Amino acid sequence: MPVIAMTMAPASTEIKKSLVEELTAKAAEITGIPKTSFVVTLNELPTDALGLGGQTVADMKKQSTR
Repeated sequence: MPVIAMTMAPASTEIKKSLVEELTAKAAEITGIPKTSFVVTLNELPTDALGLGGQTVADMKKQSTR
């Protein structure tokens, strides 16, 4: 049972649904493993727990709206 894991900032239900569908479909296409064998986990972290270039994503968002 292959597992696809993705860690990301919070997303809408629609985005998560699309990710599960499309990640599964592409992995099945590439590997030849049936879609029904795949497990997809989406781990959401708050933006103050994600960092890029020494800043949290929350701080980056605040700065971009100023």
